Amino acid sequence: MPISIATVRGYVLEELLAKLLQDNGYRLLVTEEQDPEALKDSGRGLLVHGRGTTHQVDVLGELDLPLPFSLPLRLFVEAKHRARPTGIEHARNAYGTIRDVNEHYSAKTPGTYHIPMKRYQYQYALFSASGFTKPAQEYALAQQISLVDLSSPDFDELLTSVDDLAVRIVDLAERTGLTSLPLNQIRHALRHALGTWPANVDDETFPDLASRIQQVRDHTGMPTFSSPTLGLAVTHDRARAGLEVALRRMEADYEEQDLPARELPTDKLTAIVVDLDDFGLDRLILGFPSAPFVLILQVENPDTFAEYIDNPRNSDIWVHLEYPRDRRDNRPLSRDWTIVPVDDAARFRLSFTLPAILADWMLSGQVPIWSLREAKTTLLSSIVIIHNGRLVRLLYQPHQG
Repeated sequence: MPISIATVRGYVLEELLAKLLQDNGYRLLVTEEQDPEALKDSGRGLLVHGRGTTHQVDVLGELDLPLPFSLPLRLFVEAKHRARPTGIEHARNAYGTIRDVNEHYSAKTPGTYHIPMKRYQYQYALFSASGFTKPAQEYALAQQISLVDLSSPDFDELLTSVDDLAVRIVDLAERTGLTSLPLNQIRHALRHALGTWPANVDDETFPDLASRIQQVRDHTGMPTFSSPTLGLAVTHDRARAGLEVALRRMEADYEEQDLPARELPTDKLTAIVVDLDDFGLDRLILGFPSAPFVLILQVENPDTFAEYIDNPRNSDIWVHLEYPRDRRDNRPLSRDWTIVPVDDAARFRLSFTLPAILADWMLSGQVPIWSLREAKTTLLSSIVIIHNGRLVRLLYQPHQG
């Protein structure tokens, strides 16, 4: 694949989201040997068998909790990190993919008898750093495709870190003399650095990456590459900023190495990705409401929150939903909402941004106040989070009076 900052930052964002999935109860699938009947390795990544064809998947997670009277859940994750809002064509592709894979099954099972393989219910979550067009939102809502909008200022720090990391990887590729980008190697490096590569699965493609990353972390005195001096947060035009950084040469000298023309130097790539655990993902939690969308909850005080929900008695937590409102009719004035526990002793706060299509509906001025209350008591009445293998429900309670 041609060398492109835009391409790399999309892949980096997906891998950080894979880490977020893992931290929220999902087991990541990265190789065919984890499920030979449903998955297939290719030279460029993992494929999932469908009824009609196989489908490329960059991040695939399986919910690591049993669901009574339900097929086990698997989730496709795709991330778009570009200047324009993500359009309806991507939502259509997502729907076509999960419909095909959900209709696939096989009776080929090793042994004397042939029984149907273990089946799964596949779902799709599409993340976008620049939001979504209205047609994409309407289509996704109708087809139960989860759209997660990362264009809120709350995610600027995350996206800036993604941009900086992408610039450093592209700079390394150019200095190494590559004419195409080894995305498979980059993905493996990110997964070993983030701890999302399963511990019981050997990396047969890049066996040296995991050991090298661990060696670097064991020797804190080993130098690493510094971030570019141009912070991408200072400009709203990330694409242009990334280009300017890529054109500016970093001061470090790269010694010549006898490497395959399609690979990055292991030591240099390791030095770039080794500090990925500092990206602040501990402040983000996935929330699953009783609605066809996913919320990313921002935790203001992670330690206090974790301590409270670690108590097994706090499986159901009553909360208020608060938002800036018009004093005349209590209508929301923004997409930004806050979750505050009813229990004063809890001392935590969570915030989230409503999906744009839902926020527009509430802010339009055409919706009666009773409908706003109905939205909270239906769509947002119960938000499920998964913490340390346990389900915790945030249950909406209206303010009294």
